[in-house]
Amino acid sequence: MRKRWRRNKYTYKLRLLILTGGCLFFCACGDKGGDNDVMPDGSAVEEQIGQESEAEQENSGEWGLGQENLEGTGKSAQDQNAVDENEASQETVDGADEDAADEESADLAQYNEKRFFECAEKWEVDRAEAESHYQRLCDDNVFRNQTAWLVWADMEDLDQNGQPDMAVMVKDDEYSGYGEGCIYFYMNEDEPYCFRDEEYPFHFGFYLIPGDFDNDGNTEIAFESLGSGVGAAGDWHPRILKYKDHTMELMDFPGDDYDGRGIRIEITQEEKWDTYRAYCAYMDDTIVFEAENVFDPDASQPCGGNSRGYFNLWRSEYEGRDALEVSEYLYGEGGTAHGLGLAKFLIVWDENGEGEAVKWWVEPFEN
Repeated sequence: MRKRWRRNKYTYKLRLLILTGGCLFFCACGDKGGDNDVMPDGSAVEEQIGQESEAEQENSGEWGLGQENLEGTGKSAQDQNAVDENEASQETVDGADEDAADEESADLAQYNEKRFFECAEKWEVDRAEAESHYQRLCDDNVFRNQTAWLVWADMEDLDQNGQPDMAVMVKDDEYSGYGEGCIYFYMNEDEPYCFRDEEYPFHFGFYLIPGDFDNDGNTEIAFESLGSGVGAAGDWHPRILKYKDHTMELMDFPGDDYDGRGIRIEITQEEKWDTYRAYCAYMDDTIVFEAENVFDPDASQPCGGNSRGYFNLWRSEYEGRDALEVSEYLYGEGGTAHGLGLAKFLIVWDENGEGEAVKWWVEPFEN
């Protein structure tokens, strides 16, 4: 009985339970010969338990952990070492990521600065003035802590008051999609205006066309950017802003197609060789013009139309006032790749910002 009791060294409570059960068993039953085994008295049991408890604590101390630490953390020394190694490894990874991010930010800062002064040179802006413009962009954090990419910068007197103005396009990432960017307009000493639009491309730059298109004595700025579409004229995106009382306000284009930024045109292939008819319901007018056929004209039949909406914006004149000239790409029976020519429109706005196409014509492509 005592030998069996000494072999169990895991916990004194378990051993005490076994001893107690054994005592009760032998006291109650005895053996067949009438002789009972001699049980250790209580003091001997406590002394033995105390010695083994001290031995267990010494063994635990060899691992650097006491019983209290083991019970409190629920972890072995090996577990703790693994945790420490993981934390150290994570700190190394985080440090490497930070170093890579800093290096990438420094590279982008160098790129943006180089790109800006390339644009300034194209606009024939002297170095001192260009440096002043660039510093203002940095002060306004246009490059968003060097996470935004400079696409293009325009530096000219947009409102014709003798003071230089500036427009700057940035995109959120090197491969940004539609709506992921901004065009900052710096008019005189005004706070910059940020143009954003979820449907606007900020990939390749922009073209600005300033003028007084509503004939109210203030400047409007029409602009357009090329999207990522392919075929025909691609997808171009025009917008126009009114600059008045130190504020910028978006104006609408007139039209009946492409969300009001285009005019629908129906193309008919005439029975006569290389002859087409363009009908514009908006103008309620028809223009006959010549362009090269792809297929034999067996009979007069509808065959094409216009594609992509307004593009190729240009400042023109109508009845002695500024007008915006826009183009529509026309295609024939060979599909959008079968270019016939350009439909041209002159657009003016009234003082309330309402636009109207007042004139149109067709310019066929040369055969």
